[in-house]
Amino acid sequence: LIGRTFPLWGTVLLLILTRVEQIGLKGLLIKRSPYFEIAFGTYGKFRLSASLVFQLIDILTHPDLSWKYELLYVPFIIPFVLVSIITMIIYRSDLQARPKEIFGTCLVRLKKPAIALLGALALVQLMIKEGPAAPADIIGTVLSQALKEGWIAFAAIVGTLGSFFSGSTTISNLTFGGIQEIAAKSIGTSVSSMLALQATGASAGNGVCLNNIISACTVVGLDISEGKIIRKTFKPVLAIDILATVIMLAFFFRF
Repeated sequence: LIGRTFPLWGTVLLLILTRVEQIGLKGLLIKRSPYFEIAFGTYGKFRLSASLVFQLIDILTHPDLSWKYELLYVPFIIPFVLVSIITMIIYRSDLQARPKEIFGTCLVRLKKPAIALLGALALVQLMIKEGPAAPADIIGTVLSQALKEGWIAFAAIVGTLGSFFSGSTTISNLTFGGIQEIAAKSIGTSVSSMLALQATGASAGNGVCLNNIISACTVVGLDISEGKIIRKTFKPVLAIDILATVIMLAFFFRF
């Protein structure tokens, strides 16, 4: 039983070992120095540390614009790839295909979701910036001034669109949460209620999310266009958005 459940408890164990700061592994996995640096002119400076932390700083000569990727800390190599390799070694006699074929199949299936996620991550990095010149601040101010109280009717749909493009409720909230907050303050309504509307729409949006649909079809081997699936799932998603908006409007106008 212990051996058969190793993928589960092994993953949990590695997550605990690498996340609890008192153990000491977390600090080693996210260390940014020592590092070597390559300058790309106005595009920024690329750094790679001994802990395999990838960084791009001073992007487009902007001192506050940077990016980092902690390869050994984010849940990718550790624990998932490592646990998969150990599991294949333990049960190598039960494998129905060679490890090379297994990893090859996984890479092929990940190709489409990876392309979609790259665009979403780039958009999120822009939208989570703060300040009067930040994209979220500008968009939220302009739209709330133009639509005023009418923004409430679009708030949940904006959250849904965020999940549709990004594939994640969290990313949708990170991307558009700032816009919703600024809009709420501008029209004089509750920030918490507006963010709740955003979160509701973002959660419902997983039903029409391209990334989720592509991933699910890939995993189960379903050869069907994403459009056919979305035509079936968008109705309940739209119903949830409308219901949440009606409830929000009831509170706003105090019916």
